[in-house]
Amino acid sequence: MKRKLILFGIILGILAIIAGGIAIYGYVQIAHKPWVQEDCWVYVRQGDDAKTVLDQIAQDGKAETRGFWPDIAYRMYKLDWNLQRELDGAYFLKTGTSMADALKKIIRHQQDAVRLTFIGTRTLEELAGKMALCVEADSASIRQAMSDPEFLSFCECDSANVCSIFLPDTYQVYWNITPRKLMERMLSEYRKFWNIDRRLKADALGLTPQQVSILCSIAEEETANRQERGVVARLYWNRLQKGMPLQADPTVKYAVGDFTLRRILTSHLQVESPYNTYLHAGLPPGPIRVVEKASINSFLDSTPHPYYYMCAKEDFSGRHNFAATLSEHNRNAARYHQALRRNGIR
Repeated sequence: MKRKLILFGIILGILAIIAGGIAIYGYVQIAHKPWVQEDCWVYVRQGDDAKTVLDQIAQDGKAETRGFWPDIAYRMYKLDWNLQRELDGAYFLKTGTSMADALKKIIRHQQDAVRLTFIGTRTLEELAGKMALCVEADSASIRQAMSDPEFLSFCECDSANVCSIFLPDTYQVYWNITPRKLMERMLSEYRKFWNIDRRLKADALGLTPQQVSILCSIAEEETANRQERGVVARLYWNRLQKGMPLQADPTVKYAVGDFTLRRILTSHLQVESPYNTYLHAGLPPGPIRVVEKASINSFLDSTPHPYYYMCAKEDFSGRHNFAATLSEHNRNAARYHQALRRNGIR
């Protein structure tokens, strides 16, 4: 009997050692062993189940999501149960992240910010599309938020000039940000940019921030040379001060709805639109593109000049000759057209 008890004790001891070894091995497998083999982003949408999330980690992070230890880990952290809560968001998993750390990050809703970048956009539709590439919301809901009457009232804009509050840059936002919160963030960045110093400079020109954006949007369309944009914007400001019509070709292209036009024809100049500055005096209702911060700064910091006219340089450098008088402008234009003919360009 005594021998049986001793044998039973030995067996229990061995089993305990084995169980302890398995527990330690399992702990190492789940809590310490590198699981994610490549840096990856995991995007969790509302309604996603555990399989959808794990398939992302398996595909983009090259992690093993099948087998005994992964199954134990999912059950241990109640992954399926936790996904019933609102865990939508973007999670960045670094190479070497353990199974435990990856799952805990998701179920604890420890999101990582994503980069929201937009530049070189003209229309709000195009802007909404670029934003939708960076966040969970689709372009239609973002576009709707841009035109929401409550938001327009809040930012003291209308549907034509609301474009001015969107300043191209790279912003850190959460992927699951709502369209309304995204608009509020953009407005916050706009107000931060338009500090007292910039507002005083705009006031000195007799312009509101929105009007500055309108002039700068025309300048951006007129020249790809960033060093000229402040000069061009002030040129159109000079015209406004003198009561001259802007007669800016880019506004005609906007009115026609075709920025690919290489030549502005008489028929284009007759298109009825508040954006056609050949037909309507003063500034158009809003910017004709999303304006860069650098263009605004360039205009606000530009040196006063006497120019009212501009013409492309005859060296086809993309730069312009500026003139204070119509006769001087005509001479610049004649040189440019001669260069066109010499190069067989009509």
